[in-house]
Amino acid sequence: MLAYAAQQIARGSGAAGPLQHLGALNVLRSYVAGGLQQRESSRSFSTGNDHRHSSLYITDTDGKVLGHTPLLIGLVNYFERHLPYVGYYAPVGGSANPEKGTHPMDNQLRLIHDAFELKYDLKSMFCVSEDEAVREVAAGKRGDLVDRIYAAFQGYKEMHDMVIVHGTSVGSGRFDAEIASAIAAPAVIACQAKDQSLNDIARKVMMKKVMLDDYKVPILGVCLNKLPVFDSNIMITQLKRKFSEAGIPFLGAFPEDKLLRGVRLDELLPALNAEFMFGSKVQLDQEYSAVYVASQRLEELLELMANDGDTRPLVITSRDRLDIVLGLLASQVSVAGPNVAGILLTQAGFGNGRTYAHSIMSRMFEGLSKYYQGSLLPIMSTDLPLYEAVRRLDRVAGAVLPTSSRKIQHCKNLFDHCIDANQLVAGLEKEEALITSSKRVTPKMFAHSIKTKCLANQQHVVLPEGMEPRVIKAASEVTSRGLAKITLLGDPTAVAAEAKKLGADISECRIIDPKDYAGIDKYVAALLEARKGKNMTEEAARDAVANDVNMFGVMMVHAGDAQGMVSGSIHTTAATIRPAMQVTL
Repeated sequence: MLAYAAQQIARGSGAAGPLQHLGALNVLRSYVAGGLQQRESSRSFSTGNDHRHSSLYITDTDGKVLGHTPLLIGLVNYFERHLPYVGYYAPVGGSANPEKGTHPMDNQLRLIHDAFELKYDLKSMFCVSEDEAVREVAAGKRGDLVDRIYAAFQGYKEMHDMVIVHGTSVGSGRFDAEIASAIAAPAVIACQAKDQSLNDIARKVMMKKVMLDDYKVPILGVCLNKLPVFDSNIMITQLKRKFSEAGIPFLGAFPEDKLLRGVRLDELLPALNAEFMFGSKVQLDQEYSAVYVASQRLEELLELMANDGDTRPLVITSRDRLDIVLGLLASQVSVAGPNVAGILLTQAGFGNGRTYAHSIMSRMFEGLSKYYQGSLLPIMSTDLPLYEAVRRLDRVAGAVLPTSSRKIQHCKNLFDHCIDANQLVAGLEKEEALITSSKRVTPKMFAHSIKTKCLANQQHVVLPEGMEPRVIKAASEVTSRGLAKITLLGDPTAVAAEAKKLGADISECRIIDPKDYAGIDKYVAALLEARKGKNMTEEAARDAVANDVNMFGVMMVHAGDAQGMVSGSIHTTAATIRPAMQVTL
């Protein structure tokens, strides 16, 4: 009956259709699992001790991975208040080494990891680098990539109560939906509202909803970012109505924020290859509001800053302008002096290596730090020429770094003020209850559970249709992934030649030709014993075992030389099931 069940699975409803090699793989997985009594509980929400594991997928309407830092920080912070182990995961990361990488996604991983002091290292927080993901998708291996992502995510998810999953920009928006569906995570749609009309926002959200619906991904709500402040109330009211009509909960909107948009001093250091020299490091976690290039005389610079009122500028000058440094330092110590964010020193002259009184400044700052109670003006230095430093500075955008304590706290405050977390959690709990009660298992979940069982208890499977190309491909894949031991039936020379033409590696497979098998007498004797009283002669038994590959496979299982047999690619239902029935009935 097992052979019949496997054949039915391979052929769908029992019609004489060909067995696709991926279908064969699924049949093998199902068979060697030992006959599952029931599918496992969905989404790994509960384990043996009824401990819940949940996840939330953040997907952008434009397929962008950056720009939603307040939402991500706010979500992790919110769930950390209520759950002991909260994680953050990116199916597709940035570079292969996020600890030292410069990819924007590397920065995002480091930010969440360091800001919340997450337990596990950075490499466990993503599955593949962006470059590798792009190559896999371009090579048509999207399904294999989703398999890898699912398997890696399940391992990470088991170690946490809640995981915030950061969507990817690789492929299309449908690839993002496919990943969310595979890992069975409900989604929150994130949309950038800056420079977008109300209709643009609604259209993008509706398009993303269609993609998620196609993959049956539950939508917990939509969250907007960088909503213009001047007409935010009107837009929110109208968007709430539009989303409500479409059945999408509106979770809230982050406004455009001056603090998050501002550039901090310590964000300049990596952008300009600069280093901190003197002063207070605490002030590096401060934003500057303007940039002054100090090429004039000191008194003219001080007069300019005095006329600009509350401006808090970053002053850029060359290393040989010691007068500017000393003058600004003196003005800062004085309560009446202008408020300066910091000083950036650039290359002087033609980069001749002169230190320009570096030792004098060092002694001055050392002496001031002993007697001056306030914080000292931070001074940074770069080897770039003045023009190049200013040019690069113009391209630096505000960011949130692991050291941006003010911005990180501000993101948490914004989330608490702008996002309806209660509505989000209510939707999440409702979705978990529906999934738990319905025992829903996605195809990826089922395949992964079978694969896990196969790897834990490798079985021996015989494939009678050893010359069938799709069976050869399936056998190659199964053995290469260590899912089972495989025996192919057929002429060894012919099977090897066919595999070579297909580019399939069957070096780990055993190939047996029933006609020339030295141990056939054992199977003949076993068949005669099984058919005792059925008037079967030894000659008929030998002919059946030697010339019917399905009978040979059944006898291997019957004798304990294999744990299962899969057939039905080119044989009919009757030809597949008859040998099993003759032995067991």
